[in-house]
Amino acid sequence: MELNRKNVRWLMLLITFALVLAWGINNPAQVGGILDRVLGLVSPFLLGFCFAFVLNVLLRPLERLWNHLWRRSKSPLKQRLRRPVCLLLSLVVLFGVVAAVFLVLIPQLRETILSISAMVPQSVEKMELWWEELSAFLAHFGAYLPELNLDTEKIITTATDVITRYAGTMANKTINITLSIFKVLFNTIMALIVSFYVLGQKEQHGRNCRRAIRAVMKPQHADRLLSVVSLVNRSFTNYVTGQMTEAVILGCLCCLGMLIFRFPYAPVISVVIGFTALIPIFGAWVGAAIGAFLIIFVSPMKALWFIVFLVILQQLENNLIYPKVVGKSVGLPGIWVLAAVTIGGGAFGILGMLLGVPTCAVIYTLGKEFVKGRTQGMTEI
Repeated sequence: MELNRKNVRWLMLLITFALVLAWGINNPAQVGGILDRVLGLVSPFLLGFCFAFVLNVLLRPLERLWNHLWRRSKSPLKQRLRRPVCLLLSLVVLFGVVAAVFLVLIPQLRETILSISAMVPQSVEKMELWWEELSAFLAHFGAYLPELNLDTEKIITTATDVITRYAGTMANKTINITLSIFKVLFNTIMALIVSFYVLGQKEQHGRNCRRAIRAVMKPQHADRLLSVVSLVNRSFTNYVTGQMTEAVILGCLCCLGMLIFRFPYAPVISVVIGFTALIPIFGAWVGAAIGAFLIIFVSPMKALWFIVFLVILQQLENNLIYPKVVGKSVGLPGIWVLAAVTIGGGAFGILGMLLGVPTCAVIYTLGKEFVKGRTQGMTEI
């Protein structure tokens, strides 16, 4: 290798990278602390970009509607007002939906908790009676179960003693939770401000980014990178729109069916199932487990029929609604969806489940393009 200026520069960069990598491997705790610090500093901006992406999904159809309503008007004022008015409406719609969900969910959740609390003594008595009957039945076959004695008052007293004993720790936890809430609120406000700045002049930001990419990269590499960025944006937008629409439809159908069959806690369970349906494949079943747990305190048979009802609803949704609403929006086969959710959830939790499918769709599309380019002109055997 010739030791010219370019090669020496690359060699120095390679040595520096190797030294930093070796230090990071030997000091994982310090690396984690540095990453946490950096993420804490940039988290409002990352959250702001996420808000901007979601708001942009609502902003684009609102701007198209604005252009349609004022298509005959040539007033420059209406054009200047289009972006701020549509952006404000997008924010109102987004937070209005969230507020409406909480206004429905919180009162129903309070009633559910009070109802379950009132049913606890009766449930304990029923469990003791069922245990006695099971013990008597098994006694005929020579099997004996230990005696079950559930004292409700003793359980309440024990819980009170535990709360009193750890009151100081709970107070410290409460303070930490309060500080965390204030931090989340501050980051949320900052993120909203960032998203407003990003969306306010998104066309100009896009032109500046494309100009910068073309300035530092070769034309063919810049075109390829911009093509990948466009693919990522399209995949994530289609996925978010489709999943949100499908979740709303599933929640409404669940609520309607529960009201028809007179299942308890219909609003609460429907909101939970609609929210968890944002997670593909497994999400609705998590909501079903929560719903069955709530209903079982009222009637175990109703809980069983609720599971049967949701299985049927899921089959209808998966075979009729989902293909029509989401369809091939992300262009990913079913086995890849399952793999994306499983691997993403195992590696990054709920966030991995939410982002695994569109990420895998991008990788799948790029892989297809690569294989098609390499095999173009080849004769199949």
